[in-house]
Amino acid sequence: MAELADRLKFVDPNVEITYLTAKGMKVPSTNNPTILYHDGFDDYRYQVKYLAPEFDAVILGAAVANLIPMNPLKGKFPSHNYKVGDRIPIDFTIAPRIIDEVKLVAPKTHLFGFKLLSGVPHEELISAAYGVLLESKATAVFANDAKDLMHKYAVTKERGVHPMDIGEMAYFIVETIKDEYYRTILSEKLDTVDLDSLQKFIALKKQFADSFKPVPEGYVFGTIAVRLPSGGFITTGRGKRELDSWLLVREVIHRERIVITSGMKKASLNAPLLDWLFRRHPDVYAIVHTHQLNLWQDEFPYAPPGTVRDSQRDIDKSFSIKNHGAFYLLDKNLMPML
Repeated sequence: MAELADRLKFVDPNVEITYLTAKGMKVPSTNNPTILYHDGFDDYRYQVKYLAPEFDAVILGAAVANLIPMNPLKGKFPSHNYKVGDRIPIDFTIAPRIIDEVKLVAPKTHLFGFKLLSGVPHEELISAAYGVLLESKATAVFANDAKDLMHKYAVTKERGVHPMDIGEMAYFIVETIKDEYYRTILSEKLDTVDLDSLQKFIALKKQFADSFKPVPEGYVFGTIAVRLPSGGFITTGRGKRELDSWLLVREVIHRERIVITSGMKKASLNAPLLDWLFRRHPDVYAIVHTHQLNLWQDEFPYAPPGTVRDSQRDIDKSFSIKNHGAFYLLDKNLMPML
């Protein structure tokens, strides 16, 4: 973690770092970060929760303890009451997982965690990291194997898996913290959707059904959007089973980073990018986004869905996003524009 802190400073010298650790541990060596010390699990837990709301991001390197004694002894062990060979029973309990408590006290703060296993199959490692992400509501969790610490994988909310070394990890964290997100305004006004557009939406869902495969945790990710003759577009709802619902996006105001929907549901996080593509390409009638990659498509860098960095892409044909998925731009005949 000390090396990561140094690399964060290298990526952006303006980053202000507060480093919480135990006494005697290695600390960052550059640019005079604020160093704080804790004296055990309870103190560490208190300080993390106290400090978290003050920061743009919290990075938790590992659990301080998985087990803690149920009845800790205060003071010196009374060795005079025992003789050689005596057994001293100690009851342990599972320690609270601090990463699960950060978003409770700092809901707007970016949260990055780590999941370390040893010698397990790759998919088991990724699934374990994704489980931590879901339970803690983290921005990303870095999965690594104790037998191969040089290679890490950033697991993101849409279950993207991004291989990276520690230097790339620092860039990933800094870029993510700086990202600007769109927000949604829910309009109570219910606009009508023409039957032809709705039928094409349903037809696309069936046509691309084989491309919408559930991840091992059972969620289905992906997006379908159809341009409406009256303006706006219909697309899938937000969530880990986005294809289960649809709604109308009335307008996206990019300069203010606002998505306006018809009704009381939030649209897919991809809505700003969908709108951007529709605006730039009047001949695009529909867009299908799957989380299956296609190597024959042009590939562009990853950015978190719903951010300015992800949404305003200057692209004129179907494309892929690295370690994320494919976007098919379709004409009026619902044929991909290649």
